[in-house]
Amino acid sequence: MNLRKVVWMAVACSVVAGAAWADPMRTIFTKENKFPEAMRGEIEVGGLYDDMKNPDSVDDGWAYGLMPTVRFGLAEGFAVKLGVPFVGYDDGINKENGVGDILVGAELRIFQDIFDYAWIIPYVNVICPSGNEDKGLGRGETQAHFGVSIGTTVNDVLHFAADASYAVNGSNAKADDDVAFGSLSLVWDLDERASLLGEIQLRDDPVDPDDDYVVRGHGGFAFRLNDMFTLAAYVGSSTEERSDYYAAGRLIFSF
Repeated sequence: MNLRKVVWMAVACSVVAGAAWADPMRTIFTKENKFPEAMRGEIEVGGLYDDMKNPDSVDDGWAYGLMPTVRFGLAEGFAVKLGVPFVGYDDGINKENGVGDILVGAELRIFQDIFDYAWIIPYVNVICPSGNEDKGLGRGETQAHFGVSIGTTVNDVLHFAADASYAVNGSNAKADDDVAFGSLSLVWDLDERASLLGEIQLRDDPVDPDDDYVVRGHGGFAFRLNDMFTLAAYVGSSTEERSDYYAAGRLIFSF
């Protein structure tokens, strides 16, 4: 597999990974540390579109991902999840789509103060090599992602969070390299239903080896349609990687 194919394989996989370790603001956590109640669950459908630069083609490329995810509360503050992605890309030369690498994860809230403001949540995700590696739809090897989110609420309307994590075989620069992530985020409640979102993310796997970090910045909104449905959307851009801009959204159904 040539270098161009490897890079675009990483692009397609990174679109799927957006649901796993680039989920902006981890808003499921940030707003009121939201977990499904014990023996209750939620279904999320997340989508991501990435507009890409391809130096090997006259035309720029794009990649997308669509991942339905089921998240279930086994106990108070402990949830497991399963995501099955459908991914695709067009690099101006090759065009593929199909099932990507399946995600299995768990999240545990180990601390929450008596006012539900400050919280600490470690988590782990395992990405299984179910996507077709030869078509650039999967890594061809298992990825493991470990992290912790820490957050608090100020004046009842400003939700701050910091997230640090490490992914084995999770790099976009080389498919078999590890990558470290860090992010700072803010959710500002405009009222009981609508919120503005903003986040800065850093990762240490730039495409150009002369660079040190990839910096991503994105913003958007979340809106609770009713007691069962929540909608979130954002747009952003990045430095030191092949993405021009990206856009994403999530629809969450709680049951």
